[in-house]
Amino acid sequence: MSEFIFKVVAIGDGGVGKTSIAMRYAYDKFDPKYKATIGVSYAVKKLFHGDTKITLSILDTGGQEMFDYIRPFYYKGASGAIIVYDITREKSFKNLDRWFDNLYPQTGEIPVILVGNKTDLIDERVISIEEGTDYAMHKGVIFYETSAKTGENVVDVMNELAKVIFQEKEKVKVLAEKPMKSANKEKTGASRFKKWLFK
Repeated sequence: MSEFIFKVVAIGDGGVGKTSIAMRYAYDKFDPKYKATIGVSYAVKKLFHGDTKITLSILDTGGQEMFDYIRPFYYKGASGAIIVYDITREKSFKNLDRWFDNLYPQTGEIPVILVGNKTDLIDERVISIEEGTDYAMHKGVIFYETSAKTGENVVDVMNELAKVIFQEKEKVKVLAEKPMKSANKEKTGASRFKKWLFK
């Protein structure tokens, strides 16, 4: 069986729902009384498809400024990231540039998905879908809106990130081994993720 382990970091302002997204995805749980993450929390999800096993190791870093000095250590070695804002808090959206600027110097331009969380609070929305889409296009990243509370799009976000990371890894491998056949190999790698089985 082929096996891959991908380290993923979840970053963004404190209180935007990073831990809730990780817990909903990994364990299908939601606790409205989650406390602010102190330093880093950790979740694991295993994905299976045929003879391929992928383990996503999800590190959720505390978004408060007091953790700025330790956060970069956890970014190193990450294969992908979700950058999360709260659609009901304008400041969390305005701070997105800061999170991108903090991430890329430690990781290079790894696959990133921008996530607008808390769609269940529809009456409190202050950041529109269009604003999120425009920002993601400007940054050249994928965009989703989610609700960790209801589970809306959470699995889709993380599975999409796993797929993109896998395709990037396969592309590098193919280019290194057989550059002249890279196009065929890449297509084969992508097709393996049309269907997912979860455990």
